[in-house]
Amino acid sequence: MIAGIILAAGEGKRIGQHKLMLPLGTKTVIDWVLEAVVKSKLGKIILVVQPDDNKITKRGTKYKYRVTVVSNPDYKDGMSTSLQKALVELDNQKNIDGFCVMLGDQPFINSNIINLLIKAFQKGNKEIIVPYYQGKSGNPVLFDIAWKEDFMKITGDMGGRLLIRAYPDKVKKVAMKDNAILFDIDKEEDYIKAKTYLKISEKWCKRNEYQE
Repeated sequence: MIAGIILAAGEGKRIGQHKLMLPLGTKTVIDWVLEAVVKSKLGKIILVVQPDDNKITKRGTKYKYRVTVVSNPDYKDGMSTSLQKALVELDNQKNIDGFCVMLGDQPFINSNIINLLIKAFQKGNKEIIVPYYQGKSGNPVLFDIAWKEDFMKITGDMGGRLLIRAYPDKVKKVAMKDNAILFDIDKEEDYIKAKTYLKISEKWCKRNEYQE
């Protein structure tokens, strides 16, 4: 089984507000991510949040049979702490072959992208499955569970990219037709781009429905 880890405990310093709760269409940013993950072939899903973040916790508990919410009181010490909290939670699960690390601010990742990574994965080879679009690497990334101990040694605001750079021979590249793997919401202009893209997409869908 492949588990999912959604990182949703970041401070959002560059955008200056709680970006995962920003409205995007009829949902919030984190709602888009959660829906994609739940619809995918991932098994256990861990949503890592800041302590007392009741808004995102509520979003996660809506999928209580699929999603476990884990609090990270050490979130100010960086991304590595959120990954470690999630991996400790996975210790309670059996038959975990790997884990897919998702960013909470990638609203246009869909279940098909996640499933392509799962399909490419072969357990027991200590693989790192990385999505690529036109030669550029993106997220999410799937790691063999054998990398767990390496993750437990990482400190600060570092994550899987450290291992990808250190062990290029273990990386399996998966070509994607969707550039969503390259997009996340870090700054205000990213949020504006996301809203604009969604409006264009909705207009395209309505036009084609009318033509049919």
